[in-house]
Amino acid sequence: MRKPGKRDLLRYYMIMLTAFAALLTWPVASETGAKKVIVGAQLTGLFHIPGEHEGPGVYHEILQRALVESGLDEQAEIIVMPMSRAKRGFVNKQFACYAPGIATFDLEDVSLELQDVLISVPLNKAMVRVISRDEQHLVRHARDIPNHAVLSIVRGTPLSKEMQQIVDRVTHLFEVSSETENVQMLNDNKVDYIFSFYPDVLFAYEELGMSELPYSMEYSPLTMHDTVICHPGHKPLFKAINQKLEEFARSGVLNQMLGDLNMFTEPQEPGNQ
Repeated sequence: MRKPGKRDLLRYYMIMLTAFAALLTWPVASETGAKKVIVGAQLTGLFHIPGEHEGPGVYHEILQRALVESGLDEQAEIIVMPMSRAKRGFVNKQFACYAPGIATFDLEDVSLELQDVLISVPLNKAMVRVISRDEQHLVRHARDIPNHAVLSIVRGTPLSKEMQQIVDRVTHLFEVSSETENVQMLNDNKVDYIFSFYPDVLFAYEELGMSELPYSMEYSPLTMHDTVICHPGHKPLFKAINQKLEEFARSGVLNQMLGDLNMFTEPQEPGNQ
């Protein structure tokens, strides 16, 4: 009988190491692969990364309730990450669904195989407001923002054509990580104006213990509906979520859960629908 040589022993050890590594990683791979992922873009008051704010955010709560009531909470999960990463992952089909919807993508993103995505009924309405420090500098039109102005905006916020024109001519645009930081930039006199999403900014004021800063109700350079979008290959999941959102809207549950963050009653013109 031939004795095992060094090469045979090395091969044996490699096989054993590979098997052991597979055994260690198997439970993790099974758990992460078992559930479809609905990715939420980090938005103050709406989708929170765990540990950054109190509670998961109202959109997270609405979608989680939809999953539970549909009996899909064991098949799908909601994760939250910064908007740029969430959008990129959805475009690359790492995630089944994405919120708050296709309107948060720039035009070049929309051209990347997103024309056939499934779009839910609205969760809410979102509006960009141009906020100033005082009533004397209210912005009622894009031309009210001088060329020497400095602005800030939350990183990942989509820019309408009108917003892009403003950005192209002002002195500087800072990109910040959250609406809370955005409000702080204005409050600390680091910028002259901020582009802020309503309802997101309302949570920032609450978190900072501040009253709302002034803006013109007559002007919004961007208005859109927040929705859930899913890839066509996840139609059963999409249909179940959309059916629940329709039910929540009819029964008043949606308005109740949105509370002060409900923007459906806000005036929405002028702006981009």
